[in-house]
Amino acid sequence: MAMQIRADRVALALHNISDWKEQVRAQSTAHLMPFLALLEKGAGKENAGEILFRETPEEFDFWNKYFRVNDGDDVKPYFNPITLRRAEAGFPHSNAATIRKNTFQNKWKGATRSDTADGESWELAGNYADIFRANVLTKGGQVTRVPVVDLAVLLFRSENFDEADDARTLERRFRERFPQQDVDYEKLFVFVAEDREHIFVPDTVVQDYEVAIKSALVEDVKTAAAIPETEAPPVSLDLSDPILLQVQQLLTFGSSGIILTGAPGTGKSYYAKRIAIHLVMTPATDIFRVQFHPSYGYEDFVEGYRPAENAVSGYQIVDKTFIDACERARAVKADNGLVVLIVDEINRGDPARVFGELLTYIERNYRDDPFILPFSGRKFTIPNNLVLIGTMNPYDRSVSQVDAAFVRRFDHIEVSPSREVVEMLLEKGEGFSPEHITEIGAWFDTIQRMVPFGLGHSFFADVQNLDHLKLVWRYRMRPAAELAIDLNDGARGNVIASFDALVKRLEGVAVDG
Repeated sequence: MAMQIRADRVALALHNISDWKEQVRAQSTAHLMPFLALLEKGAGKENAGEILFRETPEEFDFWNKYFRVNDGDDVKPYFNPITLRRAEAGFPHSNAATIRKNTFQNKWKGATRSDTADGESWELAGNYADIFRANVLTKGGQVTRVPVVDLAVLLFRSENFDEADDARTLERRFRERFPQQDVDYEKLFVFVAEDREHIFVPDTVVQDYEVAIKSALVEDVKTAAAIPETEAPPVSLDLSDPILLQVQQLLTFGSSGIILTGAPGTGKSYYAKRIAIHLVMTPATDIFRVQFHPSYGYEDFVEGYRPAENAVSGYQIVDKTFIDACERARAVKADNGLVVLIVDEINRGDPARVFGELLTYIERNYRDDPFILPFSGRKFTIPNNLVLIGTMNPYDRSVSQVDAAFVRRFDHIEVSPSREVVEMLLEKGEGFSPEHITEIGAWFDTIQRMVPFGLGHSFFADVQNLDHLKLVWRYRMRPAAELAIDLNDGARGNVIASFDALVKRLEGVAVDG
């Protein structure tokens, strides 16, 4: 009996690849597909030498074969399995080919390219697998290889199989289609056995792969067509950004609210603001922001009293930020717009005191249900297009344990210290050589294991040279590390010594041991 891959397994493969991306260097995973395109042409074979690989036709052929969605969308005919988004018609040229040249070839030295009379000639470096493993698969000292069954399910979704075929068949077909030496393959890909009935179904059962794929993709929540293109706000985050992707997945799923959680310096407030700008139509009017603190209450957040000369009591009830945000959300609802309310330091306030009855009605299932505001006595509803984004440092020991009822009403996204972001910031500063950037990145990975809860990457935002790095260490990073270490003098000494050794290496001073 002839078999085919299950459509729901294809959708699962996309989700699994997205999960894999979170475990490795997320930004660098954009190189996986351009790398596979070279392997398909034979670049990974033993003694392969130079191969002919051109943007047209080879690059476009690769994306047309594996990642084209034939639903009549000529503007965005492709899908990107790494970003889980649709990709424009020029994507093989503007993105895939470009990043292979700029990073895999020029920065990582994983391949060489030369122009010939027939087009581009490519050759992988002898240690290309080690280069890819170090720059893509290694995060925090841990290596997470590419799940080959998920990748093969996606790539071979429209191909025919036999009744006896199983997960190993997919692996063999992948290795035949994208040949590599065994040692290189084992460095980059991992096989996990799986029951055949979870992967295959008889070809007599209709499978709609395009519907399955599109069900796993993330669409922008806002409707950009609701405003003229010339007036649309700029997108402030790259669409491949993993935090933005997670937020949009949760909003599509139906989130009551999202909390960005993590150690100081990981960019939680930065992300909250930039994500809000991406989601709304008009940032100047559709983004609201407050910061909680221990004395912050319901009357500061929802509605409260304010002195008024004309009032009999001398006071009048006024709307506060939350009600203002809700009213704005109602105003843009007809245009499918969103309004974002950002709450910085959301765990520093008392949830029961600040939110009151809102703790129930912010839940997705209770949105648009009427309730009575206690001060004004008026009927009120929370619109379903109001997005709550909070930031929280769960390691802040000055804050008591967060209320469990409050926690379960929010989805939590961890914003972790990222070596990848550190190196990107240092590259942007243009004051360090590639070797020094790698050295600093390795030290940053090490320091995460020495300091409780770690140190954030945003400390490096303004570092352009070694002098800047010393200043940031002395006045920002070191005090934060000492606070986290507290009274452990031995750990404190090790952290300080590690930075001193880093500086000596960057300055070319010999370090004993």
